[in-house]
Amino acid sequence: MSGLGTRRGRVMAAAAGGLLLAAVVGAVGYTVDTVKDADRTAGAPVWALPRASADREKENPATGLSGALVPYRTEGWTRGPDLGEFGADVSLSGAHAAALSKEALSDLPRTQRKEMEKEIDRRHITGVAMRSYATTGGFHDGEQTGAATLSIVLTRMNQGAARSGANGRNEVFEALDVFEAGPSIKGHKNARCYRLPGESDEELDIMFCTASRGDVLVSATAEGVRPFGAKDVAALLTEQLDRLGGTGEAV
Repeated sequence: MSGLGTRRGRVMAAAAGGLLLAAVVGAVGYTVDTVKDADRTAGAPVWALPRASADREKENPATGLSGALVPYRTEGWTRGPDLGEFGADVSLSGAHAAALSKEALSDLPRTQRKEMEKEIDRRHITGVAMRSYATTGGFHDGEQTGAATLSIVLTRMNQGAARSGANGRNEVFEALDVFEAGPSIKGHKNARCYRLPGESDEELDIMFCTASRGDVLVSATAEGVRPFGAKDVAALLTEQLDRLGGTGEAV
């Protein structure tokens, strides 16, 4: 297993062992190979947003939790790769999301699995909205960045659970010795990002960000070739949290 794969394995092991599942595990599992194999020629699109899809979004704008997700751009963050078995833009009911979360626990020992299944039920998940984004990179704020993908997952649950879920996930990353603090999220003190160390010799970089906004837990995972546009990811996450408003409702 590669160094990056080992690191990811350690993170997922920590998540399965103690981090409460607040989003659909595995549904945001776009692979490193997606970025590796992408055409990174300057100016060439990695994943293009079909015009028909963009037109449909204008005619039938998303509502509810999915309506709070940051829209795709015609330039910059366009439509990304599929999220596991789903498409790039996903909305699930709470019951469906909880069922998939429990299904993802199938490899855990029975006692631990049952405990986490009960915790999922206590979270009272009422809905999940997920969207993946992609960028070919370029020059931003005078810095060159490489191609990258980003997934954002919004999970609606009771407000206390959203807050504790974000704090718990951040504590896990804080305790791991394979990540360093990422960029801050302007205006959102409870948001945290963690990424591979800058001196890492990995070809790809990866960054995880978590925050809560009202009754919504916000999780973001970004992967990209170096030089990695961490500031661009942080800017999009800032916009996402701003769109949710103080109560977790879209503004």
